[in-house]
Amino acid sequence: MRICIITSSFPSRQDDVVQAPFLIDFIEGLKKRGHKISIFTQDRQGLKEEFLEGVEVRWFPWMGSKKPLVHLNPANPLDCLRIFSLFLLGRKALLGYLQEKQTEICLALWVLPGGYFANYASRRAGIPYSVWALGSDIYRYGGNPFLYPLMNRIIREAKAVFADGFDLTRRIEELFRRKSFFLATTRTLSGREGVLQSQPSSPYRFLFIGRLERVKGIDLLFEAMAGLEEEGSDAHLTVIGRGGLEGWAKDFIGKRGLGSKITMMGNVSNEALVSLYASSDCVVIPSRSESIPLVFSEALNFDKAMIVTNVGDLGRLGRQYGVAQVIPSEDSVSLKEAMKKRIGQNGERPEAKDEAKRVELKRLFNMETSVERFLADYS
Repeated sequence: MRICIITSSFPSRQDDVVQAPFLIDFIEGLKKRGHKISIFTQDRQGLKEEFLEGVEVRWFPWMGSKKPLVHLNPANPLDCLRIFSLFLLGRKALLGYLQEKQTEICLALWVLPGGYFANYASRRAGIPYSVWALGSDIYRYGGNPFLYPLMNRIIREAKAVFADGFDLTRRIEELFRRKSFFLATTRTLSGREGVLQSQPSSPYRFLFIGRLERVKGIDLLFEAMAGLEEEGSDAHLTVIGRGGLEGWAKDFIGKRGLGSKITMMGNVSNEALVSLYASSDCVVIPSRSESIPLVFSEALNFDKAMIVTNVGDLGRLGRQYGVAQVIPSEDSVSLKEAMKKRIGQNGERPEAKDEAKRVELKRLFNMETSVERFLADYS
């Protein structure tokens, strides 16, 4: 089949690790089954290259912004104009591109704006589509009285609806009265095979991977690290990612004298990420709000100990499968105590029954499973 993926989050080049990196594995899974893939996405600043063999990317022009789409504020007149430009010019460019590629199916990531474009193509050209919802789509905009009618139409008229979390599937079903299925956002990191895992170490090595934003709880993690340092615990934290709190984080490290305890590395290559996972002792996910972040499945595949907050699906999965220590959200003291407990358990392996559950959960977070589930509705 000729499938067009409509998304606002496509990597602009091979080393772009910010924009939905799991999507590359998903596309490769479709290609492996003989399907022809094209991409429709908005233009973005900086270098852009088509790095996937046989996959054409159409970067449609719009007013543009240095800020990610998710940070555009409709209440800001200039941002509102940018959003209007995105929807209007994207719609104008879409049908011709789909006709050029002889598209038979569209997959929209996410409900907005991708689902809007896919729904427009369905109504105008009769092209069926599926929509893959992201947490911020539903949690942030699902209750908006102005956007709800549009989102309801997009979701109700889709051939299939997927979500990247179990809690999110339930939320979609409650809000839009439409059956939704879990589709894992996961990936295989290049060079994963053959990497030697870390041995018990001193200091104990914690790893954080995510956007440096309040919602990801990076401030809580830094407070916990400051508490560990005051108590004399031997721990080190490596931080991967960028975001709006990057300046605050550097100031915090300086003011609290944590320069030797916290290393900030920004965004790194896949090869570097593999090495960092392998050399860490525990991955920390201190989010205030979350579905199932990519870092969860990656840490799972590296057999890492995890500390997660009781938000979205993280708490349930951590407890049910025994793969993570679960703590309350927005509680830096509980986080500090959980980290101290992990330091005390340095090198401890899970029991056999927990290991079996971990294997079971790994099968669930397999991209081949996601690809097959998406295609099932068109077979």
